[in-house]
Amino acid sequence: MIDALYIAASGLSSQQQQIDVISNNLANMQTPGYKRSRVAFTDVSSLTPAQAQQGLATNLVGAGTQIMETAPVMLDGTIQQTNNTLDVAIQGAGFFEIESGDNERLYTRAGQLKIDSDGYLANATGQRLAQNIQIPTDATHITIASNGEIRGVLGSDKQDSSIGNLQLATFSAPEALRSVGGNNFATTPASGDAVIGKPGDAGFGSLSQGYVEGSNVDLVGEMSTLVLAQRAYQLNARVLQASDQILDTINNLNR
Repeated sequence: MIDALYIAASGLSSQQQQIDVISNNLANMQTPGYKRSRVAFTDVSSLTPAQAQQGLATNLVGAGTQIMETAPVMLDGTIQQTNNTLDVAIQGAGFFEIESGDNERLYTRAGQLKIDSDGYLANATGQRLAQNIQIPTDATHITIASNGEIRGVLGSDKQDSSIGNLQLATFSAPEALRSVGGNNFATTPASGDAVIGKPGDAGFGSLSQGYVEGSNVDLVGEMSTLVLAQRAYQLNARVLQASDQILDTINNLNR
């Protein structure tokens, strides 16, 4: 009966964390490039691996549940038209590679680009793209092709010129990337190293100027999962209450 208290408590803790993840997903429904997170549960064994191999205490039930991981779901979001010159949506596989403040390479699907104070292309929070593409101050009529080529009319020129090329990064296991906030992801041993390539090439998505990729949060799916998590939380709370009542009855038997 004491075990029931700990098992129910593990269920309460795990469901609370799942509700927190769902809440964060719903809060970011309007965040461009946001990738919803999912929770993966695993059961807790009453035995050590060595004891299990020996076949000891096979009649024991589990010791509850715990969260194995919280991972991003890398499904594409809806493409939304903005008509902003420097908004770029990725259609298909790939991430923009950016530089963080400590020179670490991060990756994002949020394509709301801007020109920083030094003329370099950066993301919405001011982190520069890893390609260090500098836009001349006299550049006008900037276009970004589906293959990443950036062109613009420089000064008094009558024809446009090439300014730079956007590149994309792909991973062997993008769902293993680690979210670091700000719509950015960092590599992990499980995700593998970034493979840099040209948009439109095999294995890489293409770019659409004047569009951004919206969040991939599904409201109906998140609300359904929330209802299930709430129900599981209530049931675990009832188990905890019932176990407490039974223990109280046992304690009063000798009175």
